[in-house]
Amino acid sequence: MERGILMRYIIIVGGELRNKGAQAMTFTVVDEMKKRYPEKEVVLFSSVFTDREKNEMKQLNFRVLPWTLRIKMKMMGFPNNLNLGLKEFAKYIFKGTELPKEKMDEIKKVLENADLMVDISGYALSSQQGYMTTIKYLCNIMIAEQYGIQMYLLPQSFGPFNYNENDRRKLIPLIEKHLQYPKKLYVREKDGLKNLKTFNLGNVTHNYDIVLQGEEYTISNIYREYNFKNLDILENSVAIIPNEKVMMHGNSEKLYEVYKQIISSLLENGKNVYLIRHSYEDLKINENIKKMFSNEDRVKLLFEDFNCIQIDNIIKQFDFIIASRYHSIIHAYKNSVPALVFGWAIKYQELLGHFSQEKYLFDVRESQSDEKVREKLDYLLKYNKKESKTINEKMKHFNKNRIFDEILI
Repeated sequence: MERGILMRYIIIVGGELRNKGAQAMTFTVVDEMKKRYPEKEVVLFSSVFTDREKNEMKQLNFRVLPWTLRIKMKMMGFPNNLNLGLKEFAKYIFKGTELPKEKMDEIKKVLENADLMVDISGYALSSQQGYMTTIKYLCNIMIAEQYGIQMYLLPQSFGPFNYNENDRRKLIPLIEKHLQYPKKLYVREKDGLKNLKTFNLGNVTHNYDIVLQGEEYTISNIYREYNFKNLDILENSVAIIPNEKVMMHGNSEKLYEVYKQIISSLLENGKNVYLIRHSYEDLKINENIKKMFSNEDRVKLLFEDFNCIQIDNIIKQFDFIIASRYHSIIHAYKNSVPALVFGWAIKYQELLGHFSQEKYLFDVRESQSDEKVREKLDYLLKYNKKESKTINEKMKHFNKNRIFDEILI
């Protein structure tokens, strides 16, 4: 039988279900691939399985298979393109829990009969993520090469590549060699284009976040049965969507004070305030904020762990949001909802720049001017509908040029 007849899988790597941004990227690619290639099975290879994820996996209408470093090493065998010594290879091959043979055979069968592998890592290939993350990332490309699977790296952040001297000697040649394999390497930020220039690659192009480019979900492509309730938000409401990493990059004590001042101002202007978590680890921040307003019913703490589809439906109901989670801003802009943003990375600058919203970005690594924050907040309170129209006009560009039309099997 011909190889082309045997292949029937599309593999997604770099995705997960843990936070709503990663979940939204995963759901978007699953949905778009199923719409375009209904005759193929879409399989997520993911190495993160919390109890919540295991429970959610039972409801999903696509297969999720484990994808740890140990599994990758077994699929590659020894010797392999990582050029590991036997000692280092042995260290990785025995790391983690051994899977039953049936599960390993299941993974191998998918690899042997795959048409396409797409990587949707948000940010993995960089010295800032460390040696092991780079190794794990490169393994995906090497395995695609080894099994003859066409590969695309969908929009994500790349670099910098400032490894220490020992890691640099080993990793830079591997990065330079294996980044040539994917058919297309989509860079989300122009800063990433600069970081990749040193490798002289011919397959690099700039494109925007995949969640921005996804059409409305066909729910049956994602869930077997969708029994999740949508939440009705009160009129005249604003959401606070924090990010644990912002507290790490900035002055947490000062940021809590900023949140307190913002919420007080919102309440003075007759707004309801909802505290929402966009990732599992942000609940504690919301609880701390609510303690400042423990006797104020208009400040509402939502404990629920909503999925990204629910989050999207919730965010679209707000006048605007105060956000630090990157994909919460993506969800907002997709629904023409303005955002006052506290961030730190270049990705925030470029995203807000695409929508002519850069004036609403505050870098938490710098000292915050209370007066400046108040000025921008007051402007949004008065002119959020005007900013909504601006965002809507910009969004039309993304609806015309969809990256998924370029992914051909």
